Amino acid sequence: MLVAAVLRPAPAQGQTSRCQTLPPPAGGAITIAADDAQALTEAVQRATPGSTILLADGTYRMRWALIVRAPGVTIRSASGNARAVVIDGAYQANELIAIEASGATVANLTLTRGVDHLVHLVPPPRSSIRDIRLSGLRLIDAGEQFIKANPDAGRTAFVDDTTVECSEFELTEEGRGHVESLGGTSCYTGGVDVHASRGWAVRFNRFEGLFCRTGFLSEHAVHFWQNARDTVVENNLIVNCARGIGFGLGSANPIARRWDDVDVAGYVDHLGGVIRNNVIYANVPEYDTGIGLEQARDVRVLQNTVFAGPGATKAFSSIDLRFANTRAAVHNNLVNNITLRSNPTVTATHNLEAASAADFVDAGRLDFHLRAGSKAIDAGLVLDDAGEDLDGTPRGPRPDIGAYEKKAAGEFHPPPFEVEPGTGNPGTRNREALSFLSFRNP
Repeated sequence: MLVAAVLRPAPAQGQTSRCQTLPPPAGGAITIAADDAQALTEAVQRATPGSTILLADGTYRMRWALIVRAPGVTIRSASGNARAVVIDGAYQANELIAIEASGATVANLTLTRGVDHLVHLVPPPRSSIRDIRLSGLRLIDAGEQFIKANPDAGRTAFVDDTTVECSEFELTEEGRGHVESLGGTSCYTGGVDVHASRGWAVRFNRFEGLFCRTGFLSEHAVHFWQNARDTVVENNLIVNCARGIGFGLGSANPIARRWDDVDVAGYVDHLGGVIRNNVIYANVPEYDTGIGLEQARDVRVLQNTVFAGPGATKAFSSIDLRFANTRAAVHNNLVNNITLRSNPTVTATHNLEAASAADFVDAGRLDFHLRAGSKAIDAGLVLDDAGEDLDGTPRGPRPDIGAYEKKAAGEFHPPPFEVEPGTGNPGTRNREALSFLSFRNP
């Protein structure tokens, strides 16, 4: 399986380790009995710094948010199996988990059917929070953004140094009927949507089906803006989403955060960061853009595969760079096309445009390993910060273009993940067999 290969526990050279099993609680833990939503709510309310709350297998039907206010609190499944522990808002709870303190961990749970967000991170006034870990989650159907992070109301406190990893995001056909439309003029949902942050990492996740059938674009699967900074988005699989990864949005937004250590002339909506080793694929007409930089400065876009199939009839751009304050390096990407609008400054080399299905083993089944004979093989630029490919393979002295390095004869190719053609929804035949490894810890 493509995704299992992404998420297998293995050391990564030059970057943070891939998905790891969470260690046992350091001290005593509170275990919540199956289906006891009231006890879960009370346990989170009373949690002391550093405490762990373990949820027994079952479904917890919530009408209110679990609000984490003590630092270092962990909420996780007792079994380590996210599919067996479901927190269900039933479109009654506006948010399922709200985090207002540093050091929180939420892991190995299914969160579904929130009116607004499934996880919302907002610091208390004038007190920034950081070091939050969201890991091994199944996030299914939210009316707005699945994971949202905002500054405090006065824009004096922020959410920094947070990791979203090894998780699955999916908007189903039923879920699309509950997406906020803002008076019928938008598709106001997305995967990870973060304002004015610094030092986030989004890695080893799968995003699927984030689009509406109303003619309006959803927000991105991964989006950082309002003067966010130093974001790393790597080794993700994004399937049938209207927009894949975005740094910045529009020509000007209210400045939510100012940086004293850099001289930024003019408006910049995202500063620094890297987007690398992601596969973005779409075969639905709702798809628009794979990677978009808008007023994003000093960003590196490296080693991504962005490919639109024949069903993506309204596809605009694989990588779109826009506005005069966008300044980016774009190297070793395997894509349909790259567009520049409104005078960005871009250094772009060793990208292969006009990618076709013939470049891949089986694009329709999400196997984007390079087929023998592809012009992408051995055609890349050596980059110190290229990272590892989606299988965890280091880049060699003759790197390939795109998110995968070639395989030698006889090497393992993980079986692909099946998708029902044209629906944006995963097939059912192998659904259980193809669950993420991180959902069931050894």
